[in-house]
Amino acid sequence: MVIGLLAIAAIPTVTGVGQAVSAQKRQNAASKEQEKFHLTAMLPMEGELREAAFIVLVDGKLFLDFPQKPVPGHKFCGYYFKYPSEEQHLGLVSTISDDPPMLNWIYVDRETHEVRYGGRKDTIDHVIGPWGWSADEHFLVLQGDAEPFVGRREDDGRWAVYWDPDGELLGKKDEGGCGCGSSCQPLRLRRRMLLGMESRYVRD
Repeated sequence: MVIGLLAIAAIPTVTGVGQAVSAQKRQNAASKEQEKFHLTAMLPMEGELREAAFIVLVDGKLFLDFPQKPVPGHKFCGYYFKYPSEEQHLGLVSTISDDPPMLNWIYVDRETHEVRYGGRKDTIDHVIGPWGWSADEHFLVLQGDAEPFVGRREDDGRWAVYWDPDGELLGKKDEGGCGCGSSCQPLRLRRRMLLGMESRYVRD
């Protein structure tokens, strides 16, 4: 009888601990969503992915800012934010200027597959999420996948970021370009946390 009473008395404690753990997980996830980060492009070089360029915002699109071929623009500086829709997808925003400070949504044009930025009205009927991070928390993902991003050389020589989940763009590779290989290259978007911090640890 005493054991039975002890077991009953323990139930609220166990439930309370479970609720506390769940609340802590939700708080941790919310904290990660609010952490600001830059984006860099990781490109395949000599059999491995190497960091090659920062991502900048200019002319409504995201471009690769190579050290040897700079693209003037605003360096991506963003974080996750709930997109105001029925689905409540986890959206992605970035500053587009420092003075005055302004934020825009990051989205994918449904027709062209360009990764773009704009006000909410610009995102309607396009791909707005859900955005997130890879299991190791290093890479940006869209709809659960970090791999479909590609860099594509535009007519003016700049390399823009596209989302190519069906491999349509990579299937249309052609030779040429500004010393960077073909006109379309697979890439990963690396999350570079502000203040030199990774989302899981601090580098030595």
